[in-house]
Amino acid sequence: MTAKTNANLEPVNGGRDARRDRANDPCNLSRRDLFGVSAALGTGGLAGQALLSAAAAAQAQSAGQSSAVSSAPALTVKAVYTKARELLYPTCRVCPQCDGVACAGESGGIGGIGSGKSFQNNYTALQRVELNLRTLTELTRPDTSTTIFGQKLSFPAVAAPMGYNGAGFGKGMPVERFFDAIIGGCNDAGTAGGVGESPAFAVQDLQSRLDIVARYHGRAVYGVKPVPNSTIMKIYPMIEAAAPFMVTIDIDSAGRYQRNTPPEVTYGPKSVAQLRDLARSIKMPLVIKGIMTPDEALLAADTGAKGIVVSNHGGRVLDGTPGGADVLAAIADKVKGKMVIFIDGCMQSGLDVIKCLALGADAVMVGRHLLRAAFGGGREGVALFMNTMKDEFERAMVLTGVPSVSKIDRRIVRV
Repeated sequence: MTAKTNANLEPVNGGRDARRDRANDPCNLSRRDLFGVSAALGTGGLAGQALLSAAAAAQAQSAGQSSAVSSAPALTVKAVYTKARELLYPTCRVCPQCDGVACAGESGGIGGIGSGKSFQNNYTALQRVELNLRTLTELTRPDTSTTIFGQKLSFPAVAAPMGYNGAGFGKGMPVERFFDAIIGGCNDAGTAGGVGESPAFAVQDLQSRLDIVARYHGRAVYGVKPVPNSTIMKIYPMIEAAAPFMVTIDIDSAGRYQRNTPPEVTYGPKSVAQLRDLARSIKMPLVIKGIMTPDEALLAADTGAKGIVVSNHGGRVLDGTPGGADVLAAIADKVKGKMVIFIDGCMQSGLDVIKCLALGADAVMVGRHLLRAAFGGGREGVALFMNTMKDEFERAMVLTGVPSVSKIDRRIVRV
């Protein structure tokens, strides 16, 4: 069967090998690839303009024209994109469209498990949601800010609590530098970073990461794996001292018990009773991550947890699940207003943020794209990603006619 092609005669989905070959070479960037840079890092608008401006400056210099040269030139999307690809390959190819096709089946890293459909469904579910353009307003500067658990955020997106293993992808980077880039860059953009850990790891390792959370005055999400409650509570005083503004428990990683590090650690499912005990024991807001059905959303609400994350763990734990955006509205119909609703999975642009809020989320969590930004540009790269995402979100609010986050509802989308 001949692979389906687009207007540029490039294979679509079926041409995975050709796509991988192109991704392997950072220098092999066509005009189409250059415009895809913004998609690769969740950027468009201002970041795309920055890329074009950089290209124009290079052309001017080659033609002998003078141009202002800063002693510390601003980081560009192109530079982040190229560096991330160089450092993350082969774990991540930094594809222009992060849709889970090229890395399908490469679980244990950034790819989706099995056929990769769960990862791909996260992406396609968001693409199916369309925005209703409304321009008969006088709106020019909407209020993009929101407040979650007492923390005011510049826009409704925070870092997903990624684990230490992310720092080991590709050529790797020091774990503390990785978390500092994620938390620091998000804080620079006016929102919150994230750290994911297993409470069963060495205390000194956990403390070093919690020290980073404390350094940013708790403006971070702290995520724990579903180890026994007693193990979590042993290190809870350390977590409380670092004062993250919320704690997530990663129940969607319960099926990963065969791939634990260290091997004696067992991740397992959590019953409603176990989660209720944990919610009673933890003073800060507890958020249950890994909810994909309305009935389990109601059960989560009954535990006393303050929030949920609609998540299939980035498509990395169970093949054949729906995308998060496909189940979000039904879940929100059951628990909206009872608890804070987050969603993760392929959150790449400000358009994804406004779509998810319209379907009932209160905020989104960003994972893979912040990891790529951290590898490609460190703290500055993460801030660039989040600020551009916020700019896109603001522009989408203007063009859908909503003056504030609280006014975003299903009237602005067509699904």
